[in-house]
Amino acid sequence: MSALTKASGALKSVDYEVFGRVQGKDGSGYTEEEARKLGVVGWVKNTSQGTVTGQVQGPEDKVNAM
Repeated sequence: MSALTKASGALKSVDYEVFGRVQGKDGSGYTEEEARKLGVVGWVKNTSQGTVTGQVQGPEDKVNAM
């Protein structure tokens, strides 16, 4: 068991896609900023269909906060 797992509990990985419009925000840019603040990792991209898709990984409580 890694030190990260021992220190913060279960790890979690979530795939997601966000639909709709977020006023005044770049979806992927906002997501990257929030992920850095929370200390989670993964990837995010804007799609040609106008959605934001990605994956987030980290301690369960922080992934849930995303």
